[in-house]
Amino acid sequence: MNDSTDSNTENSGSGSAQRILETAEQFFAKFGFVGTRVDEIARAAEINKRMIYYHYNSKEGLYRAVLEKHLKPMIELSRHLLHADLSPAETFKRLLNSYFDFLATHRVYVRLISWEVLSEPNQLSNLGFRRQTFEEVVAYFEAAQKQGRLRADIDMSRMVISSMVLCFSYFSQMQYLQSFFSEILDDPEQFALWKRTVIAIFLRGSGLEDC
Repeated sequence: MNDSTDSNTENSGSGSAQRILETAEQFFAKFGFVGTRVDEIARAAEINKRMIYYHYNSKEGLYRAVLEKHLKPMIELSRHLLHADLSPAETFKRLLNSYFDFLATHRVYVRLISWEVLSEPNQLSNLGFRRQTFEEVVAYFEAAQKQGRLRADIDMSRMVISSMVLCFSYFSQMQYLQSFFSEILDDPEQFALWKRTVIAIFLRGSGLEDC
């Protein structure tokens, strides 16, 4: 799959395609890709099953369209930040803040990816633009590393992934994490505290803090 939105998603401007997409999103989030049936989506959307294949070609195509719906805005923002005239430290802070805020406002996406973690094969591997954006972020920090602006002994791909995991786990494992805290974690004040903590860990550990 290439970076541009494929024909499946381009079709989603019509009313029936949008209704299918919104209905499918709820089913995939609740039951995962494997546990969701096209018949159930069609029945809930009150639409002929053939329309699903008309707009999205397949169950896999529909699922990718649901993931793209959530990911595209975040991908675009990330690429914009990489090309902004910012220091590596500020870029990292804004990327992490944006990703965390995205997760906070896209809980359906969090549930979708939580299912992906348990699934084999993983449907996310079909989203080429997602992998490409990750590689662009890593390349940005590798370039800063070569300039001596980050510690030379840190693998940038692991740094980026680790910071993403700490953000994602806050929402995907919130019920478990809540058992350790008296404060309600699903609260904007707690969001800000978690973000500051994660940013501080990575800025100091990578050497970005001194940039």
